[in-house]
Amino acid sequence: MNHIAANFFDGRTPRRQAVELLAEGEEIVIRGAFGELRAPRAQVEISEPLGKAPRRLRLPDGAVCEIADHSAFAAWLAAAGFAESPVVRLQARWSWAVAALAGTLLAVLAAYFWGLPAASKALAPHIPAPVVRSLSEYTLNFLDERLLHPSQLPPARQEELRSHIADVLRAQPGQPAYRLHFRSGPMPNAFALPNGDLVMFDELVALAESDDEVAGVAAHELGHVAYHHGLRQLIQSSVVSFVAALYLGDVSSIASALAALALESRYSRDFELEADAYAAKAMTAAGRSAEPLALMLERLDGGRGGAVAEALSTHPDSADRIRRLRTGQPGG
Repeated sequence: MNHIAANFFDGRTPRRQAVELLAEGEEIVIRGAFGELRAPRAQVEISEPLGKAPRRLRLPDGAVCEIADHSAFAAWLAAAGFAESPVVRLQARWSWAVAALAGTLLAVLAAYFWGLPAASKALAPHIPAPVVRSLSEYTLNFLDERLLHPSQLPPARQEELRSHIADVLRAQPGQPAYRLHFRSGPMPNAFALPNGDLVMFDELVALAESDDEVAGVAAHELGHVAYHHGLRQLIQSSVVSFVAALYLGDVSSIASALAALALESRYSRDFELEADAYAAKAMTAAGRSAEPLALMLERLDGGRGGAVAEALSTHPDSADRIRRLRTGQPGG
């Protein structure tokens, strides 16, 4: 097969002209009512198959030949001595296409489960302090305006808890700076923002049976600050949200995302275990044990079915965490 019918466009006008393609030696020949054009075959670009769209043969001067019959064009290319690109040949084989799809899926999963966490761990400690401070302050203001209420604890009780928590935490080496705030919220909870703002809910204080239990929770939340868990989780979720937004067309505020993360304290199992280990170390350094934190987790666990269960649901594997705290293996 040394010739094939095609539609010719000269690249200057939209006019379509019927032509005949031939291959002669090292040249491609286009013959039509206008006469004859020749081009070195090495300078001719051939498009890949794309669904039912016509395939194109582009000349060096910008002129284009379109061929609608894919099978006839493939036969002409073979007869003319043209070799399809490796990509085209692989696309024609279902086994290779399925393998490529599987490989792409595995690469995406590997990036999500390993690459993204590793990148966030490396990046989080290097975020400038002014950025961390501004983001955290905006987040706390956002929560105060929309979700939280002023604490109902008497000032004397607040000061008593501040003093007790400070006594417990000051023995921990490398403790990040923190500021303790009391608020009333929708459930027994506490959270720490990346700049060290530690928010304790009245409802959690009421649930605790000792100040050491409150201090254990505070130490746990500061563990998240020390290991940059909030920033790491935010980086990961922001990347995922950004990728999703490319398709959904809705990029949410990063500060709003951090507010949701802070309020829910939704961390991964590894993050929770690291924070538990930090709290256990702090309690031990202060001459206490990790039992108060285990008791608080147990008490939260006992409230399944209501608001306490909702708080607990954001801290996965509570039974395993309690066991680890009591056996002296909180971090793994």
